[in-house]
This record gives sequence, structure tokens and C-alpha cells, in this order.
Amino acid sequence: MTQLSDYFNMQRSSFPDAVGVPFCRSFQLRVAAALACAVMFLTSPALIGSVRAQLQADTYTVSGTVADAQNGESLVGATIFVPAFGVGSTTNQYGFFSISLPADSVTLVFGHLGYEPATLTRLLNANLRLDVTLEPSTLFLDEVAVVATAGESNVQETQMSQVKLPISQIEALPALLGEVDILKVVQLLPGVQSGVEGTTGIYVWGGGPDQNLFLLDGTQIYNPSHVFGFLSTFNGDAIKDVSLLKGGFPARYGGRLSSVVDLTMKEGNLKNFEGTASIGLLSSRFTFEGPIKRDKASFLIAARRSYADLLARPIMAAASDNIFGYYFYDFNAKGNIILSGRDRIYISSYAGHDRAYFKFKSQYPGEPSYDDALGWRNWVMTLRWNRVLGPRMFANTIVGYTRYRLLSKSEEVFGRDYYETAYVSGIQDIHARIDLEYITGTRHYMRFGVGGILHDFQTGALTERYDFGTEPPVDTTYTPNSLTKATEFQAYFEDEVRLSQRVKVNAGVHASGFLVEGERYMSVQPRLSLWFGLDDRSSLKASLATMQQYIHLLATTRGLSLPTDLWVPATDRVSPQQAFQAAVGYARTLWRDRFDLTLEGFYKRMNDLIEYTEGASYLDAAFGSWEDKVTSGRGVSYGGEVLIRKKSGRTTGWIGYTLSRSDREFESLNRGRVFPYRYDRRHDVSVVVSHRIRPTLDLSATWVYGTGQAITLPVGQLVIANDEFAGDYWNPRGQWRYRDILSDRNAVRMPAYHRLDLSIRWHKQRTRTDRTLSLGVYNAYSRRNAFSVYLDRDWRTGHAQFKKISLLPIVPSIVYQLKF
Repeated sequence: MTQLSDYFNMQRSSFPDAVGVPFCRSFQLRVAAALACAVMFLTSPALIGSVRAQLQADTYTVSGTVADAQNGESLVGATIFVPAFGVGSTTNQYGFFSISLPADSVTLVFGHLGYEPATLTRLLNANLRLDVTLEPSTLFLDEVAVVATAGESNVQETQMSQVKLPISQIEALPALLGEVDILKVVQLLPGVQSGVEGTTGIYVWGGGPDQNLFLLDGTQIYNPSHVFGFLSTFNGDAIKDVSLLKGGFPARYGGRLSSVVDLTMKEGNLKNFEGTASIGLLSSRFTFEGPIKRDKASFLIAARRSYADLLARPIMAAASDNIFGYYFYDFNAKGNIILSGRDRIYISSYAGHDRAYFKFKSQYPGEPSYDDALGWRNWVMTLRWNRVLGPRMFANTIVGYTRYRLLSKSEEVFGRDYYETAYVSGIQDIHARIDLEYITGTRHYMRFGVGGILHDFQTGALTERYDFGTEPPVDTTYTPNSLTKATEFQAYFEDEVRLSQRVKVNAGVHASGFLVEGERYMSVQPRLSLWFGLDDRSSLKASLATMQQYIHLLATTRGLSLPTDLWVPATDRVSPQQAFQAAVGYARTLWRDRFDLTLEGFYKRMNDLIEYTEGASYLDAAFGSWEDKVTSGRGVSYGGEVLIRKKSGRTTGWIGYTLSRSDREFESLNRGRVFPYRYDRRHDVSVVVSHRIRPTLDLSATWVYGTGQAITLPVGQLVIANDEFAGDYWNPRGQWRYRDILSDRNAVRMPAYHRLDLSIRWHKQRTRTDRTLSLGVYNAYSRRNAFSVYLDRDWRTGHAQFKKISLLPIVPSIVYQLKF
């Protein structure tokens, strides 16, 4: 603590106050200048001329797409390798590839995880277009392949700190109540920590939950959770590809400090109609897809709903007039239209809703009636247009809309008296963006683009209505000016350059701006990634990145991930969040390429983070703006992680370990002294194993361990006698009163968290249907992990002791799925 505090004091010039010069402006300018020189060199006429001359010397381009032969789905990350020249490429997010080769008779090998490789030989004497389809591998049905792939060859990629998760493996792992949950699997990766028991929030490399960008088909989702955070909004039946980026951010990403979780929905089967229906203890799901016009257009729809409220409502109605319940649903839809060999359009949407309610009807005179409800919604709409501009150039244009809204209502009726409160908050975005990719031979892969976002923030409005009969009715809305409009824009350029067979560089710049209520913020964020190939099986990597984030999340709870957390913009009084991040890594394949080893170390410095001041919350909407209730501070996190992954065979899985530290410093909190971040975990371990016993039966297990959360608890009591208004607690007889003496902020640790989950799946294949029965156990040895700790006081003796609250004991699950 003391050493880190001294470090902060020595670095005050790098950590100015919330309103002032950005904390790493001078560093940004120096790195930006260096990158500018590098870009000028890489794009200099001499170099471009030499590259152009090389390309013009009887060199042609092979470009096209790679897709699944059975359903026409584009394959992301498919590899294209030319053995004769020892060069290769991979498909982008839309299945497009481009590679330049000398004029000759060339052989190209196309491959992808879980598919049979395809080999094509062509005489290359002009630019060539190839649209290749791959057949699913029959061997893949008998062996579970890569659990978590960082690309087809993590060793050869310049990008570091990235992991891709195949949906097939996500579906095979144990899950709470059998609900396939993408974010729960993401939490099992090193460097990613969960919040509290059962929640889907993620904390990456010491960052906060608002510092993660969740993209669904390129459009952001602000609240990716159902059931108060116990389940994510992403329906695995509708998702094709999942990618997590923790660091080494290339210039094309911006707007967040810690991570990007990029999810791509399935496009819909272009060949045949097919569907999936499943039923579990918590919810049921249904998915249907097929061609609108064979090989030209397709659709996909997926729906999910919980039904505990439907089952419980008749039982409660028979017992009394009191009703309480909870439900959620979500709906995904997507259309895919191939206009020509060059043009393709995607239309996708998502809608999700959660609602909890409680209705109490008075049974006796003089007893009030209550009607309370809490609900939140997500809406997402996206239109994307892909166009192949030439053999070496690809464009993606996207227009999208996203909205998140919270409504909390409470109504009380007492005879003729009436009292109601309503709280509403939310955020709405309209965004547009164009991204271009330009591939010049085998040395340069350029990406550049521009985009803009129109933000509408509803930063919390509290309405109060009452009629007590003795005076005129009251209808008052506090903070009526809580609507805030802002405009965000960005532009970027990056170039991945192969300097030699052993050295690659990805250099770029991300520029952004933010306009809000007359205030203007600008930022230039240099990015740099380096790759050094040690040999064919190992490599070293390093990255530097500066990031700026123009929105904040005010967390109103220290427990469940409640939707009352408030999204707010940077303003003239609250600066944008900023971060500098550095990482180094080592990657190696082991034992005939069956294992991957990844070692990474990171350092992250953050500035202009905000927190509520002591005692403040969203419930204070009647007492001024949210800006009056926050304080600004800074943070540092650093650590290392190890990932050992077995990626082929009947038994697959990974072991991940993270050793890290994350601290915060706020002038108005903890008397200005450095304190551990609430979700700081010194040690974090995950073990994931899947084993296919036979083609019809497989087993999976996950085990996690983490250092206990940092919390603030009383360390003593001050006894105050016979003072009606003093103290936090009092004896019912009025003999004494107490005031708690609190520890330093987050100075106490909860007990360590650990849990074992198990699942088994039986598959039965018929002529037209596939059936799967899944049985699972969450928290198999019923570990009573602490959700929270509180001080329990015996009023008769005045003695007190700490007690913990645990949420989830052993929880069994069963899910039956039918594919047709």
C-alpha cells in the first residue's frame, strides 16, 4: 500500500486532477510522433514504389471467400496456405481473403477448425477469384477439437491477448441451471475475473465493468445480463463466433479501456431449413433458420423465455391475492442477402426484457396495498453492407441503433391516500461506420475507417406523485434536465507490416472526439504491436496502447449486478477515462502441436475514473445532479498470466492462472490513500476439461479458485449512551447506542472462492433429428461461497460477530434439446 502510494505521489505529473490536461498527453505525443515517422516510412514513395514494382513483376492476387459447404455460413479465421512459397493468409470476420503470389502453377490449401482441408491447384496468370466451401470433418465428430483458439496459429499472429471461443465447446461446458452462457465461459479465461457469485460481469486486467465493449454484429449492448446478472443476454443458439480481446488493441478498436467482446450472429442456412428446440429448468429456447432463396438469401430467428412466473402464478393466486414473480425473454433475428459476387447485406436485431414484480393487496382495514415493479430492456438493430472493391480491397459499412432503458416503480395505496415513485434511466445510440481493408502483397495489411455515434443519455429522473386528500395532489419530476445529448466520432489507420520472416509490426493511430453540451474533448491514441518469431514453434510479442473512454458507469450496488447502474457521459465537470497499457508475451506450441503455451505480463495505468462519494447513490435523484455525487480518481493494475491449452484429441481443455494486483486512489475516498479495487484478486485459477467417451457421450468439468474479494467492514465500535440521534445501532431498551468504526476501504478479504461444476451429455442421432440430454451440477461439493459479509449484533448482550451470506449451494440441472 505504502509503496504504491509513494509511486502515485511521485507520478502526480502523470495523474493530474479530473479536469485538466490528459494524464499521458506528453507520452501520447511522443509515441504518436514516432508512429507518424514509422507510417511515413512504411508509406513512403520509395517503399511503396519498391513494393509496387515487386507486385507488378508478374504477381497476381487470389481473393475470395470461404464458407461451410452444408449451410453456406461464412467461416471466420479460415487459413489459406501456399506450401511452395511458405506464405499464407486468413479470412476476415466475413469470410473474405486476399493473397498475392508470383505467376505460376500454385497450390492452395484451405483449412478451418472442424473442417476437412481442401486443396486447389490453379495456373495463376491473372487475378483469380475463388469461392471455396469446406465440408465438416467426420473426425471432428469423434474428437473434441480446440477448446479456446487464439486463431489457427497463435504463435504466428501479431495480435496478442486475444482468445476465440468456438460455440460447440461453450455448449459442452457445465452451466448454471443448464443455460448455455457465453460470458460465464469467458470468465474462465486467464486475465478475466468475475464479480460476485453467479454474475456475468467481467473485470479484465484490473479494469471496471464499464470498460468492456460488448458488440453484437458490430453494435454495442450496454447491459449484457438477465436475472440480475446471473445469466448473459447472448443466446448461444444464435451466435456463430465469439472473440475476446484483452490487450494489444489495434487501432480499429476504441471507446473502451479494458476489453472487447465481439460476437457475430449466425447468418442463416442458405441450403436447407433446420431448427433447434430445448427445454430446461429455467427457460426454453427455439431457433429456426433456412433459405429465403437458395444460395441467395437466408434468415434466422431465435427466441428464449423463462417460465417460473407462469408456473408459480396459478399457485400463488389460489393461496392469496399477493403475487410476486420474475421473467425474462430475448429474441434474435437476422437476414442475409447475397446481391452479387461483390455485395452482401446483413440485417440483424435483438430485443431483451427483464421484469420483476410484487403485488400485495390489503386484507384488512388500515392495511396498505403495494404494487412494485422493476424492469429493463435492450434493443439492437444493425444493417451491414459488405462490398469487395477489388482483389485486394474489402469494405464493410454499418449503421446501427441500440437502446437500454430502466424503469422502477413503487405504488402504495392506503385507503384513499395514494403515493407513487418512478425512476427511469437509460442510454440510446445511433451509429454509423465504414471500415476498409487493403492488402498489398504479403508484406502490408492496411485497415482504416471512420465512424460516428449520436448518444442520448437519460441520467436518472425521479418522479413523485401523491394524493393524501387533505391537500392538492402532487406530481413532481426531480432533475427534469437529466437528458443529455452527445456526439462521438473516431477515425483510425493501422498497418500490419512483415519486415522479415521473423519480424512483424502492427502500427496505427486511433483518433477520437466527443462533443457534449458545448464541451469538446479530443484524443490521439497511438497503438503498437510487435512480433518476433524465435522459430516455427515459438514467438515473442509486445504491445503498447493508449485508450480513451467518454462514458462512465456509476455502480449503485456492491452485490448483485442490478440494472440501476447508471451510464453517464463525460461533461465539463467530469473528464473522460484514460489508460495506458503495456504487455509482453511468449507463445509456443508443444508436443506435436497438441498443446499451446501462452505467457503474458501486463501493466495498466488509468486516470479519471469516477465513483460515488460516500453514501451517495442513484436514489438521491431528488437532491441534485449526478455530477454533484461523484469523485474522480486513478488506478493501477499489473500482473501476469499463464494459459496451457490442449487443443485436439478426445480430451481437451485448458488451465489458466493469473497473478495480479489492482489498486485505486481517490482524494475523497479512504482519506485520499490508495486502496485495493473491490475486484482485485491476487490469485485466480481455472481448470476446464472436456472428454468424449464415445461419439454419443461426453463429460465436462470446470473448477475455479480465486482470492476473496476486498470489502470494508467494521473493526470496532464506539458506545454512545442515551443519545437519541447518535450512533448507527441502538439497544431496544435505550441503554446504549453504537457507532461502527470502519476499516480502511476494502482492507478486509472475504474467504477464498472456489467451485466445481460437472456435466454429462448423451447424443442420439436419428434420420432427421438429433437429440441431446444434458445433466449438470453447479457447485458440485456445495461450497458456501460468501456473497456478502455483515455484522450480526446480539441486542441482549451487545456482542457482535461477522456472518456471511451465501447464495447458491449445489444446483442440479437438466436440459433436453432436439435438432431437426
